[in-house]
Amino acid sequence: MAQVQQHASATSCWTVVDGKVYDVTNWINQHPGGPQRIIGLCGTDGTAAFHGQHGSQSQPNKTLAGFQIGTLG
Repeated sequence: MAQVQQHASATSCWTVVDGKVYDVTNWINQHPGGPQRIIGLCGTDGTAAFHGQHGSQSQPNKTLAGFQIGTLG
């Protein structure tokens, strides 16, 4: 998680969802809910926020999968 925390800005934004690491830097300005929704998750575990907002919706999960760069552990 320490490495993820080093990517906590709009120019380098990594987040974790369900133990998987995502580089969502390029998604910030494309997010339908606005960039602030993503920027707030940079460098953090965004699992609760992601599931709280999107639940089991298939499209957000498919989109997120395209940004996976690794797993924690």
